[in-house]
Amino acid sequence: MLAATIAWRAGSAPVRIRNLSELGAMIDGPALPDTGCALTLSRLALSTSATVIWKRGGRCGLSLGCPIVVDDWIAGASMARAGSAAGVPAEFSGPGPVTVQTRQVDRNIAAELGRVKAMLDTTCEQLTDDAGVLQRHERAMQTFDVAVMILDQLVTVLEAGDPELAVASVRMHELRSRLSGRPTPT
Repeated sequence: MLAATIAWRAGSAPVRIRNLSELGAMIDGPALPDTGCALTLSRLALSTSATVIWKRGGRCGLSLGCPIVVDDWIAGASMARAGSAAGVPAEFSGPGPVTVQTRQVDRNIAAELGRVKAMLDTTCEQLTDDAGVLQRHERAMQTFDVAVMILDQLVTVLEAGDPELAVASVRMHELRSRLSGRPTPT
């Protein structure tokens, strides 16, 4: 689930994106417009026009006005760029030789990152259940979302038998580029 906001003629509201594709999304939130309503869906610096195509049980389906890059929305494209601007190294010279001990350290690190991810997941879920917190701290909740997704992908890479192959499978485009040492176009 990704923290986001919607805005339409009658107002705006925080929402959670529960499902996302190039042309559609399912959201939930405390205040949702009716079927047929045109709105803007925003997450961090990204936004797109959309139309509500169904609404029931505190959720609604959106038809997006134009195709989006799902990886950018998941990663929060501006968050990835902000990380680079904040001094995150663009290149990493790489580790020394891979040994059995190195692989065990990678597995231990993956386990710890998994625990941190689980703690953040629980905290995010509790905080986003409170519409007031979500509304007051939208950007912070979106940052939590991005951090949790990065941790999940790092755990997958560290646990993989072939980390280079695992990096190629990372779902977040900008993270995949950073991990592979290939800069992303800005």
